[in-house]
Amino acid sequence: MQARTSVSFGGARETVSGLCLRATDADLVIGSGTEVTGTVLALLLAVSGRPVRPGELVGPGAAVLARAE
Repeated sequence: MQARTSVSFGGARETVSGLCLRATDADLVIGSGTEVTGTVLALLLAVSGRPVRPGELVGPGAAVLARAE
């Protein structure tokens, strides 16, 4: 839900546009584009604008998502 809701309503749709979020601990893939991989919790924290520890998110899109925090 967070990834589908507009930023103006507290979501992250614009933030994750162009990214593929792939969970390592669940069968979850959201979006398409540059891949970001991490646990469901780390992905949710990042798209919610919360900090995640270094190394929790990996992949070519991790830096893009980290800048959005």
